[in-house]
Amino acid sequence: MTRAGVACVLVLLCGAAAGCGGHRRPAAKATTTTCAATQRSLARIRRDLVAIRAAAALPTKNRLDGNHAINVATDAFLRDVATAPITNIARNRLIDRAAAASSVVCQQCFQALEAARPIPAIRMGTAGCSSG
Repeated sequence: MTRAGVACVLVLLCGAAAGCGGHRRPAAKATTTTCAATQRSLARIRRDLVAIRAAAALPTKNRLDGNHAINVATDAFLRDVATAPITNIARNRLIDRAAAASSVVCQQCFQALEAARPIPAIRMGTAGCSSG
C-alpha cells in the first residue's frame, strides 16, 4: 500500500471512530412538551390569521386606522407571535401572512406588523426560540 492509501484508510477509521458513541439525545419528554407547546402556539396564530382575514373583509371608514375588529385581531396576533416558541424565520413568515391580509384595510396595523419583524435577530443569527 502506498503512503496515500494508508493515510486515506486512517482518515476513514478516525471518521468512523468519531461517529461512534458520545452522542447524547435530549430527553423525549422535553422534546414532546416543546413540540406540543409549539403546535398549540401555531394553532393560536393560525386562528389569529383567520380573524385578521375576516376583519379585513368588514367595511372600513378610514384605511389609516382600519376598523375595531382588525385592530383587535392584529393585537392578538402580535402578542401570540411574539410569545410563540418558534424560530425568527418562522415568525417573519407568519408576519408576512398577516401583513398581506391587513395591508389594504389598515395602514397602522401593517406598520405595527412591519415593526415587529425580527430582521436584526435573523441577520445576527440569534435563534429566536427559548426552547432550543
